[in-house]
Amino acid sequence: MKHPTQMDGPLFANIQRAGLFDLTVGYSPDWDIPVAEGYRCVPCPRRFLQRMSFLYHDCLASEKYDLVIIPGYARLDTNLLALAPHRQALGMRLDTAPIYPEPRWKSWCKGMVLRRFFHRFAAFHPVGSLAEQFLKGLKVSPSKIFRYPYAVDNAYLAERARHFVKGREQWLQALGIQSKAFVVLGVLKFVPRENPMELLKGFHLFHESFPDSALILVGAGPLQKAMEAHLTESKLDGAVRLVGYAKYSELPKWYAISNVFVHPAKKESWGVSVNEAMACGLPVVASSSVGSSYDLVHEGVNGYQYLTGDIKALADCLARIASRADRGRELGERSRHLINAWDFEATMKSLESALHMIRSEIAYGAAPGGVTRGQQN
Repeated sequence: MKHPTQMDGPLFANIQRAGLFDLTVGYSPDWDIPVAEGYRCVPCPRRFLQRMSFLYHDCLASEKYDLVIIPGYARLDTNLLALAPHRQALGMRLDTAPIYPEPRWKSWCKGMVLRRFFHRFAAFHPVGSLAEQFLKGLKVSPSKIFRYPYAVDNAYLAERARHFVKGREQWLQALGIQSKAFVVLGVLKFVPRENPMELLKGFHLFHESFPDSALILVGAGPLQKAMEAHLTESKLDGAVRLVGYAKYSELPKWYAISNVFVHPAKKESWGVSVNEAMACGLPVVASSSVGSSYDLVHEGVNGYQYLTGDIKALADCLARIASRADRGRELGERSRHLINAWDFEATMKSLESALHMIRSEIAYGAAPGGVTRGQQN
């Protein structure tokens, strides 16, 4: 892994505390956040050749691990390592979402290459149903697939949100927003891929019918000037607040004082902010290009999905929630309930199942993946 994240760090610490299996995590030494604590970490060299040598000898040639999981197939270093001769059982965690159009020739070529490459792996760990669908489309055996659900620290986020919601009126007042306003929230980078302009335009349509509404955008990026110009031209300045970048510990405040969360990305293989919003008890509106919406957003149960690019559909989704005060609360409570199934415990159980399969194959004298133990694959 490149560096620890707010999702991975707490998960690894939970694995260590549970003691279900022995865990070692390899990271590039770029640690400026405290989530690399509570479990065994091995710093990897920064330079490519030194890192390759270290990873090969420590992770592959040593055969000291039952399973080595690499993060996807997009990294050159881990791809080369997987292609090197080894007897170590390899797993792959991936979040590929096969929902984006691409030329037929490209899809065919990628499929041909990946089918051969995937034979090097004993187990696969998709983060959600779309990644699992991608693997099955490439004829990966279901017996090799062990869900590695994207999870956040639900309890931490919920507790922080409960703390901040007590001061909702004061926080909104500080922003110049009335306490009775219906507050729409976006947490995203101001870049084309994350599509903040679509959220602004969808909110504009919604605001025309619900003038007692406000939009809070948490984030920063190169599109900010264009967004500010749009706000001036559309006379939305008084209803929209660009509050800048927020540290992870501050995010629950923004979820806590809002009524609905929107993820408008054009291309997002997962979108962990959907998990965060649900843990904080918010209904979610997400574009059809957000991978997590296919697993986490249940239509009319805890939110809505709209077709990417359709700002009227986005506005209509917001209107369905805002039209009844109790409706938003119901959807939010269901979000909180649904996200409980996407937790660290589910990930740990899945990893335990994968290890059980690997150890069973080793016990029967076969290397994971069907190659005789002792042969190089």
